[in-house]
Amino acid sequence: MALVKGLTNHVFCTVMKKKGANALRHLDEVSRRAVEASEETLMKIIKDNADTEYGKLYDFANINSIEEYKKKVPFSNYDNYAPYIDRMIKNDEENLITSYPVKHYALSSGSVGVPKHIPVTQATLDNYAIYGASIVFGVMDEYYKNTTGKSYKDGYCLNTIEAPPMVTENGIPKGPISGTTMRAFADQLHNFMTSPAELVFPEESFDSKYLKLRFALGQRKVICMTSAFMTSLVDMMTWLESNWESMCDDIEKGVIGENVLISPESRRKFEAMLSPDPDRANELREEFKKGFDEIVIRIWPDFQWLGAIGTGGFSQYTQKMRKYTGRNIPYSFLNYAASESLMAVARRTGEDGFVLLPDGGFYEFIPADSDDEETTLTIDQLEEGKDYEIVVTNLSGFYRYKIKDVVRVKGFYNKAPMVSFLYRKNQMISIAGEKTNEEALRWTIDRFQDETGLFITDYSVYADTDSKPGRYVILMEPDQELDESKLPEYRDIVENLLGQANPSFGKKVTDGTLGRTKLCITQKETYMLYRDLMIMKGVSQNQLKPVRAIDTLMKEKFFFKLVEQEIE
Repeated sequence: MALVKGLTNHVFCTVMKKKGANALRHLDEVSRRAVEASEETLMKIIKDNADTEYGKLYDFANINSIEEYKKKVPFSNYDNYAPYIDRMIKNDEENLITSYPVKHYALSSGSVGVPKHIPVTQATLDNYAIYGASIVFGVMDEYYKNTTGKSYKDGYCLNTIEAPPMVTENGIPKGPISGTTMRAFADQLHNFMTSPAELVFPEESFDSKYLKLRFALGQRKVICMTSAFMTSLVDMMTWLESNWESMCDDIEKGVIGENVLISPESRRKFEAMLSPDPDRANELREEFKKGFDEIVIRIWPDFQWLGAIGTGGFSQYTQKMRKYTGRNIPYSFLNYAASESLMAVARRTGEDGFVLLPDGGFYEFIPADSDDEETTLTIDQLEEGKDYEIVVTNLSGFYRYKIKDVVRVKGFYNKAPMVSFLYRKNQMISIAGEKTNEEALRWTIDRFQDETGLFITDYSVYADTDSKPGRYVILMEPDQELDESKLPEYRDIVENLLGQANPSFGKKVTDGTLGRTKLCITQKETYMLYRDLMIMKGVSQNQLKPVRAIDTLMKEKFFFKLVEQEIE
């Protein structure tokens, strides 16, 4: 994403608004001819990759229609590509699964902790530049022009995204895709981001929550926050709620706190960028003393918008973030994406339906309620309100790839379907064939909050197969201490609601096939602590999705150690 030289904050914001408007215009145009554009995208992919090793294996050269593609090319998963990718990385071999030059490898968690290396071509990076970065500026500019008659204000962004410099054996960048897209203009980030480049591209481990807030709080003209996931923003504000006094002291003195985890060299480098600011420290103290409701717009009066993935499994964190920003700040939930593909994008603020990108790849759909998992539908055959497993052919060498996501069609934007993520098929809990998915668990917690008046910060489920009969264990982290005497009632409510969400579960509890549900209440900030631990272990925060299933021994040991109340 090239930007002009000699930038100022005003020029940067102006350029990004223009790029955002262009991205919206592009999406509007391609969505009007979504069916044709989808087929054109597939045919271009097939033609361009006909001479690759994979293309020759499946006779791409003689595929001239979607139906021929479906007949000749089988479904795939990562294991089908792993040998090719290994050769690409170790031997610098080209033209194996894609004819396009690979510019990056996205890292995604694999089996037994071995990360998958997902090839990312320039075509994919270009797609991310339009739909993963630029379009949110257009969405927000359009919102403010429609509601106030003028553009949103210029200013700076508190961005939590990190992209540590990493390369493969043959020197290709790897890690978060955002790293490669942002690194191209690293020397210009100071014109928009509150964090210096050394925080965005960290070469060592340090207390990133503290440091990002340390620089952002000193800046009065913060207009937005962005993050890959809403969890990172909530974690940051939760941390500030507990540590604001020492933070204000550091701002007053122009230092980095002596207990902050950071190397001496980096401490000197960052402190050289800071100066004492007693006036700002006193401003902040006065606001923090009043509490943290709507704190964001009180400490940053020019705050305009927030962008982060906050639907589906992240919806609890969106509710929590509203406490800090107030309800009138527009949110963009950015996009629906996986390491393999950016598949859909938020066209308007606040929407949990994402417009499928007809030029971002080719997509097929398997009805979720169908016993026939071989027959797929195309976007012109989808029905509003129906659920489908999505199959991806991307711009980087994956063909008919099953990412195991199930989505719901929320409606249509022009001719393009709008989808929302429901659950991953391989994250289903099932002890006796009852098959409880993430959507059922999310519905249960939503209704539990409605019935009890409690707010649940985060939650998980564990399949306890050591008990006879097997049973579910629901772990919840409420935002307040609970009356011990109410736990049996809460357990019964959860179990009853889960039985409504998944009647098979309810029937099996009633007839004794499954045991009574156990409810465990974790200590405050348990889930934030888990994310901090994963980051310390080297996991990118861009990969840290909510833990809905306690499905590994490590998770089991961690979460059950932090249980402080329980009812059998």
